Amino acid sequence: MDSELPDKQYFKIGEVARITSLNSSVLRFWETEFEMLRPMKSHSGQRLYSKQDVQLLLRIKQLLYFEKLTIAGARNRLKLSSMSGV
Repeated sequence: MDSELPDKQYFKIGEVARITSLNSSVLRFWETEFEMLRPMKSHSGQRLYSKQDVQLLLRIKQLLYFEKLTIAGARNRLKLSSMSGV
């Protein structure tokens, strides 16, 4: 997945929305639902997502949209995978 992302350290919310094919409102909502998703904020308050954040968003999208898990189910799956090191 890393090779598919542009070679940048941080991405603005509009760029992340295009990369993930998600609305920026969905990205902001997921920040409230997934505690591990915490993009940095610039001095002007703009969200700055790291490559790891973008990869996490793509994983969340996979869990919710394709595996049809609930938000709680996706949260649990992510928690289990982080505990097992996967």
